[in-house]
Amino acid sequence: MANFLEAEAAQKYKNAENATRPYAKTIIERSGIAAHLNSGAEANVLDFACGTGVMVQELYDTIPKKNWGQLKVLGTDISPPMLKFLKARGEKQGWMGLETKVVDGNVDFTQALPKSSFTHIFTTFALNMLPEQTLSHLYSLLRPGGFIAVATWSAMPWHSLLTRSIALLNTPQPYSPSHKELQETFCGPWAAGSYVVQQLKAVGLQQVDTSTQTEGVRAGAPKDFMGSMQFPLQFVVKTWWEEERDGILEELSDAMKGIVEEETGEDGEMEMEFDGVVGWGWKSG
Repeated sequence: MANFLEAEAAQKYKNAENATRPYAKTIIERSGIAAHLNSGAEANVLDFACGTGVMVQELYDTIPKKNWGQLKVLGTDISPPMLKFLKARGEKQGWMGLETKVVDGNVDFTQALPKSSFTHIFTTFALNMLPEQTLSHLYSLLRPGGFIAVATWSAMPWHSLLTRSIALLNTPQPYSPSHKELQETFCGPWAAGSYVVQQLKAVGLQQVDTSTQTEGVRAGAPKDFMGSMQFPLQFVVKTWWEEERDGILEELSDAMKGIVEEETGEDGEMEMEFDGVVGWGWKSG
């Protein structure tokens, strides 16, 4: 989805943590990792498709600093700029045990990572963009008794904003996808909690459960909000508008920014309501 490899990707995507962090918090709570470390055990964590590291931030914020020495964390992503951002973030905050590694989730990554080695594996808002076998590959990396958690979107809260923005474009106006089309494209079957449960059980996880969350989010000032919106807007253009005129992405971005500024003011904050699913389970042993 979009170009996560460009140098500015991390700065644009960082603002999206306003939406994703509440789900990261749920995952850390459900994992029981704080109690696991308090018992004197060690944890070897994989944050797969980690992006700018919102899961890692929530993890280190939750774990008492006295227990950081028991913690090893590997953040993997296809995007070197994202990993560079995460590494700098960790160095600034003094996170012990953090490493990063470029891993392409679109191929068999099990040769690049040690099997049966991680106590906890997290992957958030990525499975809908990755091959069907991704979850089974992650399962093979999990130790017996280990924990996997995933988070997925259920809806695209910016659909009405997209529709209004398209209506402002010069004629001929490009196709305006419905919310159902956006959901199918950006979420796929992962939008349904029942599907998440089915997939977690299918790979062999036990004690599988899910929770659905609706979160009111401050999505940033217009400039920041539009920075993070470049990824989905690029995908809209690629999916439905490949034959459209040059510069259509810029036209759309300008139209949307104008609507946001009219509603919030240049220095105000965009507010949106996000819906997502968190699913988790344990490997026997």
